[in-house]
Amino acid sequence: MNTNPVDICIVEDDPDQRSLLFRHLLENQFTVVQAEDAESGLVHIRHHRPRVVISDMNLPGISGLELCRQVRNDAALDGTYLIVVTANRDRDTKHQVLNGGADDFLLKPYDIEELTARLRNGLRINKLQERLRHAALTDALTGLWNHAQFRELLDREFARTRRYGGVASLLMLDLDHFKVVNDTYGHEVGNLVLEGLARHLLEMVRDTDIVARYGGEEFAVICPATGLDDATRLAERIRQTIPQSVRAPTCPELAVTASIGVACTNDPRVASVRDLIDQADQALYMGKHRGRNVVVRADSVDEPWPAPQVEHVEVDRLRRQVVALSAQAQQLCLQSICTLVQALETRDRFTAWHSRNTTFYATDLAEAAGLPQPLRVAIANAGMLHDLGKIGVPDEILQSSLPLTEAQSAVLRQVPLITCKILEPLRIFETEALIVRHLRERFDGTGYPFGLAGKAIPVGSRLLAVAEAFDALTSERPYRAGMEAEAAVQLLESEAHRQFDPQFTTLLAQVFIARRERWMGRILRAQAELVTVRAQQAQDT
Repeated sequence: MNTNPVDICIVEDDPDQRSLLFRHLLENQFTVVQAEDAESGLVHIRHHRPRVVISDMNLPGISGLELCRQVRNDAALDGTYLIVVTANRDRDTKHQVLNGGADDFLLKPYDIEELTARLRNGLRINKLQERLRHAALTDALTGLWNHAQFRELLDREFARTRRYGGVASLLMLDLDHFKVVNDTYGHEVGNLVLEGLARHLLEMVRDTDIVARYGGEEFAVICPATGLDDATRLAERIRQTIPQSVRAPTCPELAVTASIGVACTNDPRVASVRDLIDQADQALYMGKHRGRNVVVRADSVDEPWPAPQVEHVEVDRLRRQVVALSAQAQQLCLQSICTLVQALETRDRFTAWHSRNTTFYATDLAEAAGLPQPLRVAIANAGMLHDLGKIGVPDEILQSSLPLTEAQSAVLRQVPLITCKILEPLRIFETEALIVRHLRERFDGTGYPFGLAGKAIPVGSRLLAVAEAFDALTSERPYRAGMEAEAAVQLLESEAHRQFDPQFTTLLAQVFIARRERWMGRILRAQAELVTVRAQQAQDT
């Protein structure tokens, strides 16, 4: 696999168009590969891993649409941004392209500058996805692989040894008396110790070894093509050097030690990845039993370490704890993405309150509708996240002081789909992504991306569409004044059965009357923010 992906792969059978686009992209400092048909294009894509692929729809051999499908079916190419260009202007072709896996499409003859702008948007989204994917696979404190990615990498290495032969070893390392460190010196010092240990492990191992934070104060090292003897020697070097290398500058008296268990895939007791981890764990806990600060080989542990007897009440308590931790993980991830949303708002100060206001109105509507609590949470999250796709919209559109052209409006209409593309790697937001994906459907079936109608549109999408439209109508923009709240309510009701679900336009009117003071407060607060923005702009000029 090429670990340095190129920016763009062009798949175009017309040599003149291909050459023109190739030269233009090189002049704009992109790295580019090119192909004249889908078969050779797929070879380039699988080898170079381009961030963006731009393909003609009609190609010799297999079509550009089939190319999209094959890319989408290849897990190794997940995150590749696909743009299809076609001369076919009918609606069915558009639906085929988007349903076939393309992220964007452009009609021929296209403006090369517009295509370049769309390519830049695709690169921006791809790089953001890489950042989110990396964040999802690594431990936030130490920067090492997290537990989930450790298991995937260990599964892969174990499968390699079973398929092709050879061995691999696993080190399980646990800091001794780490709770005492936290209780005595505080969690900040404890974090410094964990970060220091992570750096030390990376310095001690080979480039081919894999270091992960297994959980808490426990770390793991996967050593490919390494037998038990060599892995034990590595573990001993790590153990001996920890007290000198892992220090807390503010607590020079603190001495850090660790216990390490070592297991190997050629152990006859190891028939699965689970067995390998268990053997390393048994050795580690035997080291704890022997007094800590030792290395123990799995083949020196004669009897399995006795498993604790867990009562049913304890099992139920642990189950509830795991559920709570999953909810915390989702909340932490949401907070990280909301930070990105706030950073995005600095590009578009006129709509800085839009995501927050939409979430506010949608939360009130979902409560009044009596929706289940998990769905209310998903709708609120979707309200905060739905504009994340604006990261793929050029500044000249976001900050335009003039009414948008049809072409500019078409770019903005892609924002929900771009948001879904960004959220795809994060499965904890599957419900939110579904709500955002269908945010621009219309109740009469004339919306996009799939032309769903009526109750076929997800209920969260129908509710959020009304809340978002209310805020958009009552908020001022550089090119128009905001509408009076009562007039906005009437306009939404007039669009019932066409653009909006009548159930939720009626509900919005009722909630607005019941909570008028709260809602007007949000509107006035956003207007005050706009006054501040205009004052700053006047001062800057």
